[in-house]
Amino acid sequence: MERRDFIVKTILATATLAATYSSQGISSTTMVTPNSGAEKKKDPNAKTIAFVLFPNMTPLDIVGPVTMLQNHGFNVEYVYHDKNPVPTEINSLSLMPTATFSELNSADILCVTGTHNPFNAIADKKMLDWINTVGKRAEYVTSVCTGGIIIAAAGLLDGYKASTHWSFQDTLAALGATPSDERVTVDRNRITGGGVTAGIDFGLYLLSLLKGKTTAELMQLFIQYDPHPPFNAGTPQLAGQKLTDQAKEMTAAYLAKETPNYKETLTEAIDYKNKYI
Repeated sequence: MERRDFIVKTILATATLAATYSSQGISSTTMVTPNSGAEKKKDPNAKTIAFVLFPNMTPLDIVGPVTMLQNHGFNVEYVYHDKNPVPTEINSLSLMPTATFSELNSADILCVTGTHNPFNAIADKKMLDWINTVGKRAEYVTSVCTGGIIIAAAGLLDGYKASTHWSFQDTLAALGATPSDERVTVDRNRITGGGVTAGIDFGLYLLSLLKGKTTAELMQLFIQYDPHPPFNAGTPQLAGQKLTDQAKEMTAAYLAKETPNYKETLTEAIDYKNKYI
């Protein structure tokens, strides 16, 4: 591909990540893939990247990696139980599946991104079974944020070092993984990203692995990824104990309100995970 065409396609593809979905007179902003709604041409020789969808995902978790990885010759699929729009944690923003769990039974790269509350997701046994089946055959098993909790619940992180959102490291450990503070952790063919914004770092690393360092550096330049945050509180270590304790209290209160049985859900997930081991 000519460099000029590559730039144009990258810009256009990034712009199409958010589009307007209309159904029965009700408007909803929906993330779509290029050519969504039309028959997509797939390259039988290209690697397939499967992103797992589920309700109340954090959009930034998936938008970062998708922006890095699309339009590089991969077959990218967004997989869910059905092909109806999947609501995210942001009002009026949904994600559009391109394949169902029953339609797609393999992928070269499996990616599960996160949510502010992974406990409903790890109670979805059909989804966990699909993740386990596809993940065991995948070239790379990957996650961003609390997506690490989900792939751990699917039995794919036992004995692996992995990153997740800092507030869920204890949950990750309970599911058999060794938590890492790194923004991106690589342990054999498991590649896991930390919380939310680490998805961009994760996407760039995975792109470099699949297409080379120069391609990843070009993408970093195209998206002008040179973060200079206005505050220095992006990790517990930087934020300090007082702010971290406040964040932990807020997280615990939210989980207790939204999923009051989350501890029981985790116990059930640990028991269910053992069938995969």
